[in-house]
Amino acid sequence: MIVVPSGATSDSIPVAVYGSSYPDASECAAAGLKPSTQAPLSIYTIPAGQAYVATAATDDYFSGTGTVLIGGRTMNTIQYNHRTALVYSNDVSAQSLGEGLH
Repeated sequence: MIVVPSGATSDSIPVAVYGSSYPDASECAAAGLKPSTQAPLSIYTIPAGQAYVATAATDDYFSGTGTVLIGGRTMNTIQYNHRTALVYSNDVSAQSLGEGLH
């Protein structure tokens, strides 16, 4: 499970939610691939303190070329609002299922 860390204040910045995972543009260029744009889903964010079931970090994949490119930043797949979504691993903290839940 992943948990969005609570900040020191109640106005902590929420975590962005994505619908796909792509490497950064500089990583694509280094591999000779055209970069894809990645923008967060505009209507979804996760407030601090919330927890979601997550899978392990994802690999990046370009289906058009069949080339697998593992980026420097990893993402976790979560179940969010009855949808599959992704969050950057460095924006959340991973916990075992029962750890910290009471």
